[in-house]
Amino acid sequence: CSDKSDDTVDTSTTTEDTASDVVEGPIIWSGPTITFTKESGADTSDPANQDAITDKVILTRGMQGSLFNVVTESSAGGSSPEGTEWAMGTTADLDTLEFKSLKPAADNRLKDVPGESFVLHLIEEDIYIDLTFISWENGGSGGGFSYERSTQ
Repeated sequence: CSDKSDDTVDTSTTTEDTASDVVEGPIIWSGPTITFTKESGADTSDPANQDAITDKVILTRGMQGSLFNVVTESSAGGSSPEGTEWAMGTTADLDTLEFKSLKPAADNRLKDVPGESFVLHLIEEDIYIDLTFISWENGGSGGGFSYERSTQ
């Protein structure tokens, strides 16, 4: 019986220690980078052509326009992708970045994003991801794009 009491005390102590270690604030994904590519003309409804970042944010692109979130959108609109905001730069400069929807964050020149670094903010989960575009096919040409991004 005394062993069980000791276990109970140890467990509550561990729980208290864990609670004091909780860090408030944004979550920055700094894990290994992955590359995501959607080929020109690829079917946006095929999960192979969608980057499932979280259950709430899955990105792809149609034949033209911006990226969109297939969880909440069927195509890109003016504030796409929904549930996200973007800023040019890296998470190292998070405190100084100004977040907007993707197209305004890219100065309305998505064709110029290859080589540019952005921070992708998943709004609902408060997750920040470093993302660098590798390619962006001009509008109406098939919607191909690729980027490299950090992971959890």
